[in-house]
Amino acid sequence: MSAARGLRCAHAIQLSGSPMNAVQRFIRSKVLLLTAAILIAAMCLSVLVQGQSQAALNRTVDENSRGLYDVLVQAKAGSGALMQPEIANGSGGVSFDQLEAIRGLSETSVAAPISLVSRVTQNLEAPRLDAMDYLGYNSGLAGTATTDQAAGATDPSKWPAAESVLSDSPKTYRLTASAVSSDGVSEQTLFKSTAEGSLGKAKLVEEKAAGGSSIRIAPPAGETGIKFPAPAGGSEHNLFNLSVSLPLSPEVTESVVAVDPVSERALLGSAGDFLAPLEKAPPADARNAGAIGRHFESLFTNGISMEELNQGPDFLGVKLKYWAPLMTQYQQAKRDGQLTADSQAIPLIVRSGTSLDLKYNVKIEEIDAAGKVVKEVGTASRSLGKDYLPFVSKDPFALSWPGSTDHSDLLGSAGNFNQGLYTPATWSTDFAAAPKYTDGSTAGNGAVEKNAVPGDWVTVNRLPEKAANGAPVDQTQREPVDERSYREDLATGEKLAAPLAMVYGTFDPNAVEQAAGDVNRLPLGGYDPTPLTLTKDGDGKAVTATELKPSLSATGLASQSAGAITDFYGLAAARGYKDNASVIDAVRVRAKAPGSWKQAQPEVEKLAAEIRDMGLEATVVAGSAREDANIFVPGYSKDDAGKESALGTVQQSWVRQNAADAVSGSLTGTNITLLFLTLCGAALLTGASTVSYIRKRKREAGTLRAMGWTQRRVRSWVLEEFAVGAALLAVAGTVLSLLSWSLTTVIVSVSVLVLYAAAAFFAAQQLRHRDEVDQEPQHDERLIPVDSPLTFANRQLSTNKFNTLSLAVAVGVFGAAVGGLIALLIDIPRAAGASALSGLAAASVALPSIVLALSGVIVGLVLTLVTGRFELNAKREYLGILEAMGWNPDMLRQVRIFENALVGTVALPLGVLGALGIGLLLAPYAALWAGVAGLVAVLCWIPIATKVVQ
Repeated sequence: MSAARGLRCAHAIQLSGSPMNAVQRFIRSKVLLLTAAILIAAMCLSVLVQGQSQAALNRTVDENSRGLYDVLVQAKAGSGALMQPEIANGSGGVSFDQLEAIRGLSETSVAAPISLVSRVTQNLEAPRLDAMDYLGYNSGLAGTATTDQAAGATDPSKWPAAESVLSDSPKTYRLTASAVSSDGVSEQTLFKSTAEGSLGKAKLVEEKAAGGSSIRIAPPAGETGIKFPAPAGGSEHNLFNLSVSLPLSPEVTESVVAVDPVSERALLGSAGDFLAPLEKAPPADARNAGAIGRHFESLFTNGISMEELNQGPDFLGVKLKYWAPLMTQYQQAKRDGQLTADSQAIPLIVRSGTSLDLKYNVKIEEIDAAGKVVKEVGTASRSLGKDYLPFVSKDPFALSWPGSTDHSDLLGSAGNFNQGLYTPATWSTDFAAAPKYTDGSTAGNGAVEKNAVPGDWVTVNRLPEKAANGAPVDQTQREPVDERSYREDLATGEKLAAPLAMVYGTFDPNAVEQAAGDVNRLPLGGYDPTPLTLTKDGDGKAVTATELKPSLSATGLASQSAGAITDFYGLAAARGYKDNASVIDAVRVRAKAPGSWKQAQPEVEKLAAEIRDMGLEATVVAGSAREDANIFVPGYSKDDAGKESALGTVQQSWVRQNAADAVSGSLTGTNITLLFLTLCGAALLTGASTVSYIRKRKREAGTLRAMGWTQRRVRSWVLEEFAVGAALLAVAGTVLSLLSWSLTTVIVSVSVLVLYAAAAFFAAQQLRHRDEVDQEPQHDERLIPVDSPLTFANRQLSTNKFNTLSLAVAVGVFGAAVGGLIALLIDIPRAAGASALSGLAAASVALPSIVLALSGVIVGLVLTLVTGRFELNAKREYLGILEAMGWNPDMLRQVRIFENALVGTVALPLGVLGALGIGLLLAPYAALWAGVAGLVAVLCWIPIATKVVQ
């Protein structure tokens, strides 16, 4: 009996005489102990990471899925999963009785109605060019205003010396006035008008009059002045400037929306404080335009203090800062016969500033008698911007001659009385409704494409027929412009007298937009429009992202915030409705249910169902999020020959309904798939360690059978060892399930335990008695001669086919698992969807997902390395023999490299095809990347295994 066989027999006797218990044998079996430890560690890590990822996902979705309101109520059903940002579209359909019924529901906290009122077209105040021609202090001209220090006037002794940009002797100038507008894509010249004349420095003239003398300002001798065609005036000198009246700016069209100021403030919170003055507007029967106009005219008769001039007189508890434009427009409209006894004043909160792109230029040239240019004086320009106020004129639209300084503030505040106030606006419902769209294709991430529906061509940029003094206007001064309308007309009630705008204050649309938030910015109405960005031209080619600007006529797709906000009495006055008309476009309803989106969802759904019972369409917007919709815009422009051209594709934020449910469900599924793929590696490790365990115990099982043990007893002996590991896994799974309190954790724990039990029964079956045949070839002609490291490695792998195939399968499965994990990671943004909430949610799970994927890669790598160590002792033995035979370290290293390379060659198709298959099954859009990842994983395994398994 050899020494080795004697040792084995002695060991067997020890097993028979004083056998170790199952726990001791489990501990002695390093393979089972290591397997159980790795399984528990992988299970704990994977479950905890997945739990954290799910918690982060739920938190992100909850925090960003409940906006300013929960239910949007309209008369018509919405179109598809995407909702237009323009809900104030003039279509109406909800009555005031229905509004009160909604407010009467027990679950309603706030019900805020909104409607589109009208399009309002108005000419900008008459622009002027001011050339500094400051004459210095003169008591006869400055009057008593300089002594009123409360008005901010400068003391007469501190007035600067006279100065002027004009010469003592008149010079001849050519002024070229033009206006240019841009829609963000191309510029368009709206008019270009030229006037010539001589201008010079003014002088003070004292004239004798009855009872004394008077001071007046006179032009220099020989000055002709400059006069543009009507309706522009001429030029005149005053104490501070030479003012040249310029051609009218183009007409600008604004939209007006109606809200209930009380409920709107409740909806917006502090961001809606600008509506507070509107709450104090007089009732419907106290809004006669004539009575209000006469009231303000009487202020001049009775006298008005400087404080009232600056802050505005008190009108029913509101300081009407812009009362002067109201009075001026009232007088102009009365002279033109626009106002009648039935005309109503409409209280307005107007927008501060504009996003309309309009630039007014005046090119100034000094010329000689022949009309040749002697000197380029410069160009004065002004654009509409933050100082522009619809319906009123806080400051005149004045351009400054190059080199000029404005000294008019020496007189102090002039209150709200300035030159060039607006003429009365024209109220209309033509082309006021929201744009129309048709659905296009749907992208892989759920993003929906739209097509804009073009309407009629609308001609804008016309001059008024008469000037303010009644003189006819030369219409050839402008070239009318055709704009494509993407909007429709609104229905109106009975024809009413022209209304009169009554401005109560201003609002900043950006503040409203910020209050609505970014992720779940639900449509609030016409005063918070969503911009449109051009992304592709008409040929489908990508272009630099350009934001579209609103058109002059407001008929295009892009619209700016409403020019003004009124109440529903104002809507009735403008559109001719009375009593319980169904003119409410939408009602934004906030439920009383507190908490996050998920907590409030049952109550919100209940509230929506009650509203639907009223015959209205109630869309639950809690849990919705904004999403960029791609809109193709045809028929946008036409050339001189009348050929129409498409604008291209624009992008606009719409609202994705049920985005929270979609994001949560999709990313939860991705989380769970990542978890199970990670644990799949642990399961394969269990299989590999089981094969290793079987190889180590086969000889012991044979010895025990030789000593008389039955097959059943040998099976029990094996299963007892596995039972110890199973008990540890069961305890770990139970503790994890109790801690996480999650069905996923329970499923994972049970799955791992089942896999472990399956491995145990497989091991017991493999240890049954079989007749073993020595497969080592003795005198086979097919025996490969050993003449290089490559042929030796090939012989070793061919000789031990079971181990070679086991390792190749393990490496192939490793590559497939890596490909599947990478595919899932790449697919997360697509799986999350295209909404703004999707991006936040995907970001919240990105790090845990990467940790889960890396855990799966590491477990799979450990699997292959453990499998590769099956024949570690044998490898060391034959490498030692080769070293004794004189093989140098480089040749021995080459043997190890070639062995792993040959295994990798066999594993490569399995890894790549497996990765592609998993990718197609789990993440089709990333399947190709999965195959590439599988290839890279197998290639990376070769040097890692060569380095580690030595």
